[in-house]
Amino acid sequence: MTTLPTTIPHTLTWPTIMILVWGRWLISVAFRLVYPLLTLLAASFTVDLNVASLLITVQVAASLISPLGGFVSDRIGDRATMLWGSIIFCIGSLICALSRSFGWFLLGYAVIGLAVAIAMPALQSYVSTHSRYEHRGRMLGVLELSWALSALLGIPLVTWVSERFGIAAAFGVLTVAAIATILLFLVLPNDRYATGASTVPPSFRSTLHTLRQSNVLAALGFVFIQLAAVELIFVSYAGWLSSAFAATTTQLGLVFGLLGVVELLGSLTATLFTDRIGKRRAVLGGFTLVGIWLLLLPQSNSWPVFLSLLLAFDLCFEFAIVSTFPLISGLNAQNRGTILAAMTACIGGGRIVGSLVGPWISTIAGYPLNSTLAGICVLIGVGMGWWLMYEGRA
Repeated sequence: MTTLPTTIPHTLTWPTIMILVWGRWLISVAFRLVYPLLTLLAASFTVDLNVASLLITVQVAASLISPLGGFVSDRIGDRATMLWGSIIFCIGSLICALSRSFGWFLLGYAVIGLAVAIAMPALQSYVSTHSRYEHRGRMLGVLELSWALSALLGIPLVTWVSERFGIAAAFGVLTVAAIATILLFLVLPNDRYATGASTVPPSFRSTLHTLRQSNVLAALGFVFIQLAAVELIFVSYAGWLSSAFAATTTQLGLVFGLLGVVELLGSLTATLFTDRIGKRRAVLGGFTLVGIWLLLLPQSNSWPVFLSLLLAFDLCFEFAIVSTFPLISGLNAQNRGTILAAMTACIGGGRIVGSLVGPWISTIAGYPLNSTLAGICVLIGVGMGWWLMYEGRA
């Protein structure tokens, strides 16, 4: 069953949206920056690259505690949760900026991961609460543009500052940006609980009851399967390009840049068309194309064909995953923050499974099997989605 939405003023304005996009962009930069900086971080703290990779483990593991942030968001309100997440982010980035050992830096980055886990579902819930369901794909799509923009605009800037002035300077900049975010969030309109609305915050028991509903479980299971499947490719495509087509480091960098552009195009497409297509159809149709491209990928015998299929896969994946947020947001109004946070946890859990299994499969049986298994799992998930996953309008 789907909880009917409460009467909520629809107060989203473009200045408000820009503040929310800024906040989402900042946490996206913090989430993604460790990948290009991993080698520099290892050298700066004189640790082995395998030790430095603990930062990625901590980052992904932090997403698993997102349901706690979602529950808090449903209890105290989305804006208050976003503020606390920004304060925690500021503390974490300051610890990283002042760190003189890898242990302290790891602690600071873990605090940043906690902040991201708390703030991101609250941001999505805030947008969902203050937008009508029929327009929510567009509103959440605009918010999710910040993910692609973080790769195109944020990561190059942070990398340049780190290489020229050092890691401490880069995280000093992030600390200043976090302080600015706190100030900007303070001017946002209060959400339903902070304004004294009569809606009673959900209890822990009612939250568990919501998460056990068949439609919610089906949607969360669907997200987990899809992310575990596509991660088999994300962890292996660089090695596949190097081994099959002798791609150089420069060429791999070009591919990463192209994927960033494709992510932006996928987000824009979802922003423009998800509401028109219908959220459930957009999600299931998008992931159907993802599965098809993955099954075709091992058949490519040249660099242009492989690259075209890889970009087509990433375009459809970005469209489908961005369309998933408004679909999930409509399942239950009272526990919206918790459900969106549970989705974040499923994304993180799926990525962990895929990142652990993917290298093992490619080592034992070769990269093409990664893509074939990923395509099969994606299409199985789509079949389960058509059968079990229904659209709410909360």
